[in-house]
Amino acid sequence: MDYFTIPILNGALPRWDGGSIEGLFLEPFFIKTIENARVGKEIFLCPFSSDSDSFYPIGVIGRIEDFELKRYPQFGDMHCMYAKIIGRRRAKAGAFKISADSITASDVEDMDIEKMSMMGYPIICGAGWIAAGGYTQMKSASDITITIYGYDLETGKKVGIQGEVNDLVTPEKAHTIEHGIIRSLKQYGICTPKTLRNSLIHEAHELKKSVETGFKFRLPEAIGITSSGVCGNPMTNMAHFYLNRELSDGLKNGYDFIESLDKARKKTLSRLEKELEISGDRGMRVLQGLKKGMVHDDSQDDLMILSKVINCFPLNPWD
Repeated sequence: MDYFTIPILNGALPRWDGGSIEGLFLEPFFIKTIENARVGKEIFLCPFSSDSDSFYPIGVIGRIEDFELKRYPQFGDMHCMYAKIIGRRRAKAGAFKISADSITASDVEDMDIEKMSMMGYPIICGAGWIAAGGYTQMKSASDITITIYGYDLETGKKVGIQGEVNDLVTPEKAHTIEHGIIRSLKQYGICTPKTLRNSLIHEAHELKKSVETGFKFRLPEAIGITSSGVCGNPMTNMAHFYLNRELSDGLKNGYDFIESLDKARKKTLSRLEKELEISGDRGMRVLQGLKKGMVHDDSQDDLMILSKVINCFPLNPWD
């Protein structure tokens, strides 16, 4: 079966069992796609991953409930389309075809992810909610819980999932996996062992880059920031705390804002190196920043272990 296709950013897919999403379409290409599909017809919604710069084939088949095309003064009086789409079922595309006026998913097959989950296939579904953050709690080395929280796309209510990973992984790896799950749900609208491993690789790379950027350009506020959000860890928290305090002290001492900020940045980075015992060597500093400062483990991940970790979580917040 072939379907007109709309790529979705940030994994914002509707629930496949009757959930809805509403929004404005500004891009003429996708406005034309919805017009071609028509009200009452089905359309394929799939994530667009910035990590892989491609469409991810597992998405949601939805029915176009309604749309309205009109001019909006707040967008320069340009033609925009308001559309409402109801989720019908999860599905996987075999391939994508791009033409001058549409994107088409071909060989689309339904996926019964509830049945897959009940049979033990490791999967977390991101359709219907947005993962906004998370935290890892450790009562002991063998009692570790990961929590991912977010909000329901349709109601805006807070939702979340929790997994007791216990002694499957170390506390450092659990914290790393927490961020990997969030990134996977945003990038792919789903979390499987493969998408989680890919997300862990990208997240570790961006965290290292943030440490390198922070020290190289004297920007401590950049430390711990990735495309999936801000990583809560000792180094990031210390960087923000010291920067704000040093900036405030500088302003109180009569320095102007620019000079106060420059002094605050230098003092903050110096304190991070000293208190976290981070090397001044560029290569070592990045690794130590990731491992000692951010408590992240970037070692190679075994798909079998990641499968067991994912199976510690429910399929979605409503499961």
